[in-house]
Amino acid sequence: MNILIAIDRFEDALTSQEAASYVEEGVKAVHRTANVISVPLFDGQKHLIDGILAWQQGTKYTWKIPDANMKRRDVTAAAMNDRFYIDCSDLYGQTENMLQTSSYGLGQMLLNGLDLDYRVFTIALGETALFDGGMGMLERLGAQFYDLNEEKLAGPLDSESIKKVRRIDLSGLDDRLSESTFTVISDYDYYLFGNKSQIAAQSLPDEAKTKLDNQIWYLNEQFKKTGLYLSLEKGGHAGGLRALFESLFHARTLSSKEMIFEETSIEELLNEADIIIYGGGNVKPADNSLVAQALTQKVSSDKRFIYLAAGQQFAPPDHSVYYLNIYPDMTPETDSMKLGIQLQNSIQTLLNIAR
Repeated sequence: MNILIAIDRFEDALTSQEAASYVEEGVKAVHRTANVISVPLFDGQKHLIDGILAWQQGTKYTWKIPDANMKRRDVTAAAMNDRFYIDCSDLYGQTENMLQTSSYGLGQMLLNGLDLDYRVFTIALGETALFDGGMGMLERLGAQFYDLNEEKLAGPLDSESIKKVRRIDLSGLDDRLSESTFTVISDYDYYLFGNKSQIAAQSLPDEAKTKLDNQIWYLNEQFKKTGLYLSLEKGGHAGGLRALFESLFHARTLSSKEMIFEETSIEELLNEADIIIYGGGNVKPADNSLVAQALTQKVSSDKRFIYLAAGQQFAPPDHSVYYLNIYPDMTPETDSMKLGIQLQNSIQTLLNIAR
């Protein structure tokens, strides 16, 4: 019997790897001779680096990098073969002041990768609160921004600097960027500005939202003067970073699901499995992750699909999936060990019943 464990994270209580280890212990207590394969998942929102390194050997780098509010924090990147991975949730997932943000740190991360001789980059935009339109990143990479008096703006530049911009010069961008290829991981199709933008979805006063929205609109008008036209309908993730990478660096954009199925052997493992155990957890009401949705689409009568959820993650729509919410009262304070033991006990009980 082949059993595949492809379980997602449970908020910040358990990573995919941690959750899978508890489930695997429960599985082996029932099916001692089964071939159990545990697949660590990762997404474009959190835990990209650890997930990637769990799949294959690579190198981890940690640097002190300025976050969205220019406070230095430890940020980790990964490299495998010729590809360099950056997870923006490490940089921009805990923004304190959303009215004055800078992507300067991402520019530094890219320079670090270039200096290490990498030319293939994967950048997960993740759960970012960043609204400078990529201005800080471009400045760090060599672009220059000028004010009304044709004086160069002194950096590091942030969203508050946008109103001073009258001319943008992209000719000084690091030459190595033209030799590089980029993949952006984004699960959000935000508009660049307007009612469907990422700014509109923030918990901010209307006045603050209007200010940020106008700044992104204005910067986009300045980009147009350089011949750079950003995607308005789907490029607004990370305050326009997605559109900037797509337009300026011709980046390819993938969802978390597409990335996992492309970079791992999960498709082959899924075809060989007799039992597939998957799921995840959310504190707030939420649909399944894109990866979980993709696995549900593979449901067939010759396999048994078991979905373990927690908190307020909705059940998969396919009624042929065995669904169990193992911890409905999950909160941000839920003890990770309690959650893990509940996962272990639940799958052990379910498999015993099914025998």
